[in-house]
Amino acid sequence: MKKGQATKEHIIRESAALFNTKGYAGTSLSEIIERTHIRKGGIYNHFESKDDIALGAFDYMVAQLKSLLAEAMAEQPEPAAKIQAICEVYIQLVERKLWEGGCPIMNTAVESDDGHPLLKQRAQSAMGELMSGLKGILADGIARKQFRSDIDAEAASSVIIALIEGGVMLSKLYDDPVYIRHCTAQVQSYIDRELAVQS
Repeated sequence: MKKGQATKEHIIRESAALFNTKGYAGTSLSEIIERTHIRKGGIYNHFESKDDIALGAFDYMVAQLKSLLAEAMAEQPEPAAKIQAICEVYIQLVERKLWEGGCPIMNTAVESDDGHPLLKQRAQSAMGELMSGLKGILADGIARKQFRSDIDAEAASSVIIALIEGGVMLSKLYDDPVYIRHCTAQVQSYIDRELAVQS
């Protein structure tokens, strides 16, 4: 890897932790400089603005999350187990504090709202990918006759995401992983009660 590319990736990695804990508005360029140990001129050799850094940092964090989810799901052949594997990734995210700040999609969605349209768009796109992936898992479960054929996949995927992200938010708020455990247990209960074909 060329030195310039390595420097750019270093800036993104270190900035990602700042943006994910302090938010876009709460992160200053001086903090990025202090964290990366790179002068302002060096940073602007690689990025046009703080916005540019924030977008790169968000994309980096989401790529990391997608990689963890893909790896966890690849080990599970059954649709219900894949959903539980997603839950387990978020449990580890909270309990092992894999990243500073928690889930980058939720953090960005909450903070960007209408204040930063490009970040909001990125968060919508990332969440859309998560929802689409879940809908694919549900469709697979229906095809295998493990899930009910009359499931509203859009509604079901939004319920699952809301439970997981709600658990992350509460655990972060109270600094207690019990909430992500409670909420992911409800995902399993939802699968058993509402989605699974009853024998």
